[in-house]
Amino acid sequence: MDTPPSPEQPQEEPRWWSVGKKPDAAEPDQGSGLPPGFHITFTPPPAPEPVDTGSRHRRARVRRWLLVHGAGAGIGYAFGLGPSMAAFLDTLGPGAPAAGLALTGFGWFGAELIGERYTRILPSRLRPAAHWVLRIPMSTALLVTALHAPNALS
Repeated sequence: MDTPPSPEQPQEEPRWWSVGKKPDAAEPDQGSGLPPGFHITFTPPPAPEPVDTGSRHRRARVRRWLLVHGAGAGIGYAFGLGPSMAAFLDTLGPGAPAAGLALTGFGWFGAELIGERYTRILPSRLRPAAHWVLRIPMSTALLVTALHAPNALS
């Protein structure tokens, strides 16, 4: 006859996910601290660094602004507009920073007014060049104010 299992050793049925026999406590440890068998370790890839697209676009706009207006100021100096503005600011003495900023403001206002109203008659591929040419006096006045007006940068 069949004898019932003793309470010291309960009999378990193997489950569908278990493989092989359970490790015995009597088997020696192999030094890894883990029981023998298959051990799978999942290591996630390193997290990507966060991308701040807003600051990337802002830096691109700042670089483009500096390039466009720096080139305009260079052209203004090359054609003699810068030295004539510098001579004008030298005659003003302590009022030179205010006059230089006023020249810059008039240059900006004129470029915007003419650029918005009168460049519409130009073909669309020529409009960016026309806007750049219109901003040359403003860029030159800003650079001359920074370089030649006394105490303009302090």
